[in-house]
Amino acid sequence: MPRRSEVEKVRTHLGIAAQAVRDSNPEVFQTLEALRQPYGHRMLVEDRNTPRVPAGTSNVTVMVPAHLRTALQNAALDAAGSDDAKVQNLLGAVVSAGIPKVLAGNLPLREIPRDPRGTSTEKVGLNIAVDADALQELRDALPVLGERLGFQTKASIMKVALRLMLDAYGMDYEAAPSQDLAQMQMHVPPRLAAAIREKLAEAATDLRTVIEEGFGKVVTGTWQPHQIPKAAKGSAEERERVPARVEQTLIEAVRQKCPALTQELGYRVTPPTIALDYLISEFGLEDLADAEYAAGQ
Repeated sequence: MPRRSEVEKVRTHLGIAAQAVRDSNPEVFQTLEALRQPYGHRMLVEDRNTPRVPAGTSNVTVMVPAHLRTALQNAALDAAGSDDAKVQNLLGAVVSAGIPKVLAGNLPLREIPRDPRGTSTEKVGLNIAVDADALQELRDALPVLGERLGFQTKASIMKVALRLMLDAYGMDYEAAPSQDLAQMQMHVPPRLAAAIREKLAEAATDLRTVIEEGFGKVVTGTWQPHQIPKAAKGSAEERERVPARVEQTLIEAVRQKCPALTQELGYRVTPPTIALDYLISEFGLEDLADAEYAAGQ
């Protein structure tokens, strides 16, 4: 039999080492798992000429199921209203803002569940740029943080960071996509969000059903979205996060249509903006939407 390459041997050894500390030190386990992934060695290489993250921040690699990395990245860009923003900075800002609240006891966190033993969930690295001072404070608090938060296992930077990102975008941890559904989030004025919930109850239906109906019409070209006004940049206008679980293939089909719709309509179109616009249109909430968004101008 041919001999295994040195690379395969090193990856095997890292995998054995990772399993050996899985229960006793989850953070070391996740670091070793990250290292044995393709290009994992780059975590050990420092580019002395070009900083990879903004000054005052440190890169954190969070190992997540592949479908969750995509969902988090899309959610961050959709929330930012820009395709040009750097995702690692957007996600890092969420974690940086959440850490002080967690350490002060003002933000409870649910523990990230362990994947069932024997499962073969594909995990990939998600790089985020976290404030260096906040990261050090979190690292110092780790020995007692897990118990204080009610975790069954030790707290780790990756666990805390992942939960902060998931909560910020209205998502939950799933080792594998459930029934080919993906998580999506809309940012809605509170009174409009309440009105949508009332209309859903009156119609005895749910978000997924209505949103998928709208997405289907967008894909077939039988309905065209209208612009959802945005609060002025820097506005503190309150928005409620409204999460929805929608068929993954439909989200991707709509996402493919978004660049052309953006160019045609003259504003940035995303799956969440289409979903919200269809809900407003379907339930006849245009007057309330105009009033709510006008209040933030």
